[in-house]
Amino acid sequence: MKNARNWVWLALVALTPLAGCHGLFDVQSPGRIADANLNTKDAIDGIVTGMSYDVARALNNSEEAISLLSVELWHGGSYNWGDLPRGDVKPEDVNGTWEAMFRPRYTTTAGIARIKNLLTPDEFAKSDLVARAYTLAGFANRHIGENVCQTINPETGVPESNTAEFDRGIANFQQAITIAQAANDTVLYAAYAGLATLEAWKGDWIAAAADAAQVPTAFEYVAPLMTDGLSNTLSYETHSRYEYSVWSTEYASHYGDARIPWDTAYAKNGKIAVGANGADPMYQEQKYPDLGDDIPLTKGTEMLVLRAEAALRQGTPDISGAYALMNEDRAFYGMAPLPVAGTLAQAWSDLHWERQAVTWLEGRHLWDEQRWFAETGPAHYDIPPTVGDPSATLATRDRCIPISQNEAMSNPNVPTP
Repeated sequence: MKNARNWVWLALVALTPLAGCHGLFDVQSPGRIADANLNTKDAIDGIVTGMSYDVARALNNSEEAISLLSVELWHGGSYNWGDLPRGDVKPEDVNGTWEAMFRPRYTTTAGIARIKNLLTPDEFAKSDLVARAYTLAGFANRHIGENVCQTINPETGVPESNTAEFDRGIANFQQAITIAQAANDTVLYAAYAGLATLEAWKGDWIAAAADAAQVPTAFEYVAPLMTDGLSNTLSYETHSRYEYSVWSTEYASHYGDARIPWDTAYAKNGKIAVGANGADPMYQEQKYPDLGDDIPLTKGTEMLVLRAEAALRQGTPDISGAYALMNEDRAFYGMAPLPVAGTLAQAWSDLHWERQAVTWLEGRHLWDEQRWFAETGPAHYDIPPTVGDPSATLATRDRCIPISQNEAMSNPNVPTP
């Protein structure tokens, strides 16, 4: 949203992990809300608002690293990202990103546990706020699982496969669906969408397609940001500053696609503006022109391209069915339909683009690159060569975020890099 929100800050205080070994709800700072004051039903709305804040912060704080690593944007600025923009991610490069991504996994889990103690079983099973809490927990799991190389088990602290987050997310989304149905709340669509993606990533494309079909095309569920406070980082870095450009990315060759709005920035002298590095052309993303622009967590149009991918993955690929879904998505954005391909290879090529256009700058493409690059046959994908990197290939780039240096130094279960 473009206007600042009156966030319930007590929830943020309550759900912020404290240093050392204190429990989540051991409030230590004098002058803040006493922990005991959160043990009331009146605090539940604020607790869930705090979860939403942390999920939005996670997406916002990690979007720079993810968009650069997945080559959705080109680093044409002055910030020292090390070799991350060229695909070489070191643990010390992602300390802030890692912390932001894992905080909402903790705060949603702990917040749900607290709410469960405040409500009767019947109230809990029918609460729209509880449904939202489980939905946010699922998106916290999805965001981690799609982007890290290994996650950390929340019970043991031991590194484990990133796909463990998909299992946790599936459980959270299933709970959200059950409770949202009882509460008759539209967060149900967000939970179905989140569940569909994780079912797909676990290989159950039949279930994924069925659940994705429950989501209306126009539906969108966002990570809410503000003009003041938690503002959109990419908006600031591409409009207030010229740090990141669409130049030298695959998206630069698709000007005019309504799903990837960008335009050329011009200097006062009429020449094409350059980035903060003083050299690279500034092709300015226009998806987030304002600091308060929200980042989508999921939307109905993503579900259309997910179902299209499911159609291509059938034992006998349904190419016509896939194009019907991709063209339904394009129609929603006012775009002309694609001609139905005569080969499976072309169908996959079109699918790759359609999905990455729909989810551009939403923190999703790094996972798509990882899973598609691992495919053989027509489903295989690689990034194309660009002006700035004519030898670009995913074969020489990191395709996930490693355990951060800070995590390795503070967690005895992680080998120090």
